[in-house]
Amino acid sequence: MNLRTNDVATYAGTSVFTIREYSDMGLLGPINRSGSANRRQFDPRVIPVACLWIKMRGLGLCVQEMQVLGEKRTPEVSRNLFREYSQKIIAEIAALQSSLDMLLSFSRIIEEGQAAMPDKIEVRMLPELRIQLSSLENVKKRNAITQQRQAFDQLRKAGNISCPIGFFYRDFFDLIDCQDRPAKFVSYDPQGTDIRPAGEYLIGTEACYYEENSTLPQRMQEYARQNSLEFVGPVYTISLLDAASVTSKDQFLYQVAVQVRRM
Repeated sequence: MNLRTNDVATYAGTSVFTIREYSDMGLLGPINRSGSANRRQFDPRVIPVACLWIKMRGLGLCVQEMQVLGEKRTPEVSRNLFREYSQKIIAEIAALQSSLDMLLSFSRIIEEGQAAMPDKIEVRMLPELRIQLSSLENVKKRNAITQQRQAFDQLRKAGNISCPIGFFYRDFFDLIDCQDRPAKFVSYDPQGTDIRPAGEYLIGTEACYYEENSTLPQRMQEYARQNSLEFVGPVYTISLLDAASVTSKDQFLYQVAVQVRRM
């Protein structure tokens, strides 16, 4: 059973004009004609092909390229074309995935900030979390600005610098003694190659502008002493609420998380 032009247009989700245009270009294969009006007749199996060219046009295939395909189409030409556009789509998907990771990461951290209580310290089980670490130890320490630039360059090469960033300390005593000298940057990137392990963490929050004049580490240390907790892992910090979500310094919310065990 052959189909008329308007039938093909309906099934392909396009206009009669488009089907006629593609047919005239030779993109829909040999066409039968019937009746005194010499109407086009299409095999039903041409519908997926029509859908293919409609999709390709939407992906950026221009009329001139389509005309060339209509005149000089071969299996090799078509295969190479589809591979070329496949690679473009793969690159676009990767870019979109990076943007999605960024948005979801910021959203998750803001939600945590909304649920957190400032100045609260508690022990909580945390799930495994993918992150990306960038070492500050191998950066040439000519001055603080150069050091940060080099560290951010490392982070950019390693992962997604667009995701929220905090600091990593080897252990809690490094945080206490050297709060202004973290060992690494932490990008909270869902596609990161490093892992913050699952486990029991001591978590503290403080209303604080980018840990400026923070007393949170000292208060967490006292809490651990009073509750017989031992620090057993590195420290991860993050501003749950920062310039991405609030407008004034007094709305910023700083968090410290360190793995512990009960003595």
